[in-house]
Amino acid sequence: MNRWNDRGQTLVFVALAIFVILGLAALGIDVGYMYSVRHELQRSADTGALAGASKFVEPYSFWSSVPSDPTMVLAEARAKDFASKDNVVGAPLNRDAEVVVGFPSEGRVRVTTQRTVPLFFARVFGQSSRLINATAVAEAAVADRNVQCLQPWAIPKPLLNDINGNGLYDPALGEQTREFVEGETIILKVAEPRNSAHTWDLITEQQEAGHFFGVAYCGDTGASDYNNRIVDPCRNNCGIDNGAYIPLEPGNMVEKTKKGVDALMSKDPQAQWTGPPLGGDPEDMSTWVTGSSAEGGWQNSARLVHIPIYDPEILVAEGRTEIKVVGFAAFWLEGYMSGQGTVTGRFVSGKIKGSSTSGAAPGVALRVLRLVE
Repeated sequence: MNRWNDRGQTLVFVALAIFVILGLAALGIDVGYMYSVRHELQRSADTGALAGASKFVEPYSFWSSVPSDPTMVLAEARAKDFASKDNVVGAPLNRDAEVVVGFPSEGRVRVTTQRTVPLFFARVFGQSSRLINATAVAEAAVADRNVQCLQPWAIPKPLLNDINGNGLYDPALGEQTREFVEGETIILKVAEPRNSAHTWDLITEQQEAGHFFGVAYCGDTGASDYNNRIVDPCRNNCGIDNGAYIPLEPGNMVEKTKKGVDALMSKDPQAQWTGPPLGGDPEDMSTWVTGSSAEGGWQNSARLVHIPIYDPEILVAEGRTEIKVVGFAAFWLEGYMSGQGTVTGRFVSGKIKGSSTSGAAPGVALRVLRLVE
């Protein structure tokens, strides 16, 4: 009699155990499903945050604490557009109802994606659906570490006021430097510092004796390395930090400069600079260059070159044979302007390959896009 009771109790326990195991397995399926949905939501949030922050690397596009400012409106729209491109559980997100965009601090964009999804086995416990969300924060940070793909030229910050009119930076007179202006023509590599009338051809505002704006990176030496670095600025993963001292490359190296610039120009020969437009929308960068054959637009052209900027006061005061990097800038390469091979370009804002320890900061600078949360 007791034996049969024991068997009956065992069957009850086994049945209960099977029920619990099946219940846990069912819940596990729902949990796995929710995890998969959250992964898709996170991907969309990451994409949207990076897209929104990309607005702050473009010309005339500065972060603002006022969400209604035009740049912020465009950044929000871009974030929502990209966050809602990919499918989540088989369908794209509703950009207005399921994507929320915020601007937590300078240069940052926060995107939260959300979707209510049906559950399967959790219905047994009275829960038929679940709201799942994911959040990402991206920023446009100032590039200041391991900045790569630089041409072997370095130029000074331009003058704000040339008090004595000699074209040189004279800090003792109270002369100051300034930021570059979008689209202005700048000399990137000097071959002949002054023209026949002994006046500056274009904006240079500083040239020390024996310095023709050529520099040597990462162990480069001589004219051959100099030419190779013009043609292939990304070679050997050479990276430069802000604050680093870089040795000057002596001599004007006219022929090597012409050869290297010709090679870059030949990669996109029909492209022509046309912007930024007078009286038009300066933010529409796609119209600034026409005829480019570069994949993805002229911002990916070999003719968009990147170089370090130095503080002329340090070089003048210390009499060094090195420049100290104080930033980086991008220029649309127009070619050389004379038989001497003086290289000219148009300043443009944008992004660059590298990293940042400075984070987001106001002002004109090349930037890197990164996820921070």
